[in-house]
Amino acid sequence: MSRGLYIGIQTAGTTSRMRCETLQRILPTMAWDAIDTDTAFANASRVWRSVGFRWKFGPMVAAVNQNVCEQIEGQRFDLIWVDKAIYLFPSTVRRLRDTCKTFVHFTPDTAFFGNRSRHFFRTAALFDLLVTTKSFELDQYDALVGSGRVMLVTQAYDTALHRVSDCKPVEKRRDAVFVGLCEPDRQRCVETLLDAGVPIRLGGRGWEKLLRRRGSDARLTFLGSRVFGLDYVRAIAEGSLGLGLLSKRFPELHTTRTLEIPACGTVVATERNVETTQIFSPNEALFFENYDDLACQVVNLLGAREKLGKLEHAGWKRVTTGGYSYDCVLTSVLDRAGFGQSL
Repeated sequence: MSRGLYIGIQTAGTTSRMRCETLQRILPTMAWDAIDTDTAFANASRVWRSVGFRWKFGPMVAAVNQNVCEQIEGQRFDLIWVDKAIYLFPSTVRRLRDTCKTFVHFTPDTAFFGNRSRHFFRTAALFDLLVTTKSFELDQYDALVGSGRVMLVTQAYDTALHRVSDCKPVEKRRDAVFVGLCEPDRQRCVETLLDAGVPIRLGGRGWEKLLRRRGSDARLTFLGSRVFGLDYVRAIAEGSLGLGLLSKRFPELHTTRTLEIPACGTVVATERNVETTQIFSPNEALFFENYDDLACQVVNLLGAREKLGKLEHAGWKRVTTGGYSYDCVLTSVLDRAGFGQSL
């Protein structure tokens, strides 16, 4: 039997863990091992976590590399899949390269904006295939390794988690929901909707200032800073509308929420751009131009249950039949890497 190795975060609820489990499911003919790169992070002090995350050195980063090198000692693999190699030293990546036939790197994040890593820049050429979800970074990838080894895919949802059956309520709340990191632009969106009278359930890190200022507003419900797994799915599934807000720290055009929200059976509200309009038609998502436009549409939509139901079903059907699950996306990656015949 052929052997595969997955290197990435294994913490429950993370998209990295979802990808690991998906690979094991769609490539059952391969015996899989996994190395958790999050163990060293969890065991490190707060200071060294920050140093490691920001500058990619220190005891935490060294521990990640030591763990990888120890676990591959004397091993051979047909496929090694590295999820976000930002902490791996060049010496470690070279050892991995020498240990496998096919070497794949995948990241759902930016590599040339946030998450920059000198280690990755020095080792990218050692991979057979580099997979990104960021179309705006293709030129940088091509300059680094050439276009022949770069693959662009969409973000994806997890069929084992993001689904309607387990969590859909009998009757949805007449509200909007957002779970994610607070950014100034996202805060403006939330406040614009609240000012328009839209009830909002909110979750994620960094919302303390907003909560201090607007915490007494009965229309605002805070779900907590950690809303993961089934809690995340329930929060989305209970709402009439999920806010698929994009980051403004870089030119993001779609995100995991873009697909997870309709997969959970809820209408996604998203900016109109070249990628979101390739995924959805206007009768499958709520497109908006600015937050005042969004607020006006949401107020009207929450009072139009029949229209809301049609949007909800059409968006769910588009995502679940359109090839946007991890099963479909990762199958296409495996096919490009030469493992399609094993599926």
